[in-house]
Amino acid sequence: MRVPQVLGSPAGLAGVVAVLSVLVAVLLALLGAYGTWSVAADGWQALGKVVTAVSCADAGRAEEVEFERDGVPERAELDACGHREGEEVVLTITDDGVHLGDARHGAATDARMLGGVLAVFAGMAGAGFAALYRRPAAS
Repeated sequence: MRVPQVLGSPAGLAGVVAVLSVLVAVLLALLGAYGTWSVAADGWQALGKVVTAVSCADAGRAEEVEFERDGVPERAELDACGHREGEEVVLTITDDGVHLGDARHGAATDARMLGGVLAVFAGMAGAGFAALYRRPAAS
């Protein structure tokens, strides 16, 4: 297969690399923006109360929380620190433990689209680097 003369030149090749790199960046950004990469564990949320508070300086200790599951009070270790006893916290209960609720709880904006835009610019920067790297050195 013959390569057209335009693509055989360094400028044409750099243009093709730039276009392909932007397309790949846009595709990856869209996959991430639509949550295809999300690996969130299945769980349910509940409102809990901190029973045993632990300072964040105490490594190795875990806080204890109390919540209701199907109307029955239940206690569990919480993988967090720095709360006060009696403080109410939003919990996510999964098969592998009890965690604090969604970190974006109450957030007003979603930054996934900004991440997509930044990924596109990263692809363009990579294409520019490839073009500069392939350019013959000036004598």
